[in-house]
Amino acid sequence: MKGPRAGVWVGRALAVLGLAAVVAAVLSANGWALVAALGGFVAATGLALGPLVRVWLADEPITRASDFEHTLDLLRRAHGARASWAVGLDDSEVEVLGREEVDGAARERGAALVQLASVDGRAHVAREPAGSYIAVGDFPFGAGLLLAQPDATPEKAAAVTEELRRIVAGMRLTQLRETGEQPAQLVSKQLAAIAGGGQTLDGIAKAGVVLAQQFTQRGAAIVLQGIGPASGTLRIVAVSTAADSRLEGLVLPPAAPAVRAVTSGVPVVSRGAEDVFGSALPDRRRQDRAGTAYPLFDGHFVIGALVVMGPQLPSGSPVAEQLQRLVAELGSRLPAARAIFEAEQRAVSDPLTGLRNRRELERALNLQTSKAPAIATLIYADLDHFKRLNDTLGHAAGDAALRHVARILEGAVRDKDLVARIGGEEFAVWMPHTPMVSGLEVAERIRATVESTAWRWSGEPYALTISCGVAAFPDTVRDVANLRGAADAALYAAKQRGRNRVEQAQGEATRYTG
Repeated sequence: MKGPRAGVWVGRALAVLGLAAVVAAVLSANGWALVAALGGFVAATGLALGPLVRVWLADEPITRASDFEHTLDLLRRAHGARASWAVGLDDSEVEVLGREEVDGAARERGAALVQLASVDGRAHVAREPAGSYIAVGDFPFGAGLLLAQPDATPEKAAAVTEELRRIVAGMRLTQLRETGEQPAQLVSKQLAAIAGGGQTLDGIAKAGVVLAQQFTQRGAAIVLQGIGPASGTLRIVAVSTAADSRLEGLVLPPAAPAVRAVTSGVPVVSRGAEDVFGSALPDRRRQDRAGTAYPLFDGHFVIGALVVMGPQLPSGSPVAEQLQRLVAELGSRLPAARAIFEAEQRAVSDPLTGLRNRRELERALNLQTSKAPAIATLIYADLDHFKRLNDTLGHAAGDAALRHVARILEGAVRDKDLVARIGGEEFAVWMPHTPMVSGLEVAERIRATVESTAWRWSGEPYALTISCGVAAFPDTVRDVANLRGAADAALYAAKQRGRNRVEQAQGEATRYTG
């Protein structure tokens, strides 16, 4: 139990003085002095009583976990709801039903929605035939009601949402009082729980934006410095559900406010119609462009930024303080996850181009070989006259040309396809679940783009072309393991027939027998 506060000691001192005055009055037999002394004692007691009550109450839990079931039932009755739920309490999940029968499917739906709200921190309103489900959360707590009306008005939903938020806030406050947990410790536990206990870069970044959205009720994104060949860039690595999903993976232009936050090390707020991410996605709606970028520090070094959409948060507000704790936690967690990610990438990537390496291509092909047969296409591509380019312009130019072609290859394929650099100027594109006809189209697109896209060195244009060989299972080989040889033979044919062309492998089979 904590000792009394300073105000309590003052009150007690006044009470002692009042008693001393009473004793003095009795000894002097002075009636009026006795009355005055009694008045002073009462006044002193009054001064002390308020602080004493506050101290006594502070040592008692504001609400016990067992009280929430009763509170939730009162709220259910007040709104004529059919059922109510709460999750995150130490004892167990709570479900309170009214007199009206609620079927199992409706009960499962309500419990699931409250669980979802407890994780993402958003308010959920679902108007369904069974009634209107309303749920809110603040990880790991959640609460919800099933209103009897299937079409609850927005005003009604807003009122219930606000009352549920108060219940969830009470759960949070009770936890803090009972465990003595500091807010920073709580943010750390929330981040770890949402990340699923993993320390991957992707997991922590996604958990960070989920938590930022939960705290602020706004969209959020995390921007980090690029890795490997992209080390001089800033890329959006994670976005929350309330943000534009098209942002993920975009490289930001140097003038973007989010980039300025990283380079300056201070929070930057977008102004007017300025997009916090710059011109990376020019067709974004104007109301979605505002945001604040908070730099993420690894010690004294800035590694990226947490971006929160919308107007700037009031300085010193509870939400702003909570967000600052999250920024500090992300700054300490992301570097370790990033180091692991970089090590993993070095093992599977080509350091010059950032594409996958030969080992990773072999792993993908071997994995396909070990599975049941499925259609697939392999493209081999080779930059024409590369030795002449190196001899004429130098190796630095050759490296730049390879990086240029690598970006074209990446832009020509789907996310599920694998693009690898497998030799000096030789590349491969592995396309699972893709027939020969589609593979030929991709190869021709690569060839045409390399030929038509301008590439310059020292300000002077230099013409580049590429040759491609395409093999597919089961169109040209009976065994997936033979795709490499077939694609290589087709590439050799393209070179022999004049370069800057696409050749199809000659078939071993004419039909697929399964």
